[in-house]
Amino acid sequence: MIRIIRRLHRTGATAPRLAALLATSLLLLTLQAPLLPAQAQEHAEALDQPRLAQAPEPYCFCWSDGKKIAEGATACIRTTKGRRLALCGRVINMMSWEVSENPCPES
Repeated sequence: MIRIIRRLHRTGATAPRLAALLATSLLLLTLQAPLLPAQAQEHAEALDQPRLAQAPEPYCFCWSDGKKIAEGATACIRTTKGRRLALCGRVINMMSWEVSENPCPES
C-alpha cells in the first residue's frame, strides 16, 4: 500500500487521487475486520469430549507372542523349561518378565 502511494507521489499524482486511494484502502480494511481471527481472550470450547474407540494402551508394557502386556499383568510365556506364568514388571527403567516356577494352566 505504501509502495503504491510512493509510486503515485513520484509520478506526480494529485492530492485528490491520493486521498481517494487512501479512502479506498481504509474501506477495504474495515470490511476485512470481521474476517480477522478472534481476540486472544476468547477461548475455543470443545463441543464433545473425545471418545476412545478402545482402552488406551499402557505406558509401560512387556511383549509376549506379539502382544503387549501391561505392567503388573501376568501372561503365559515360553521359556527353556516350557511355558510358565510370568509377571510383567520394571527393573530400574526397563520392562522385564519375572518368571515363576508355575506352569501355565491347561484349558
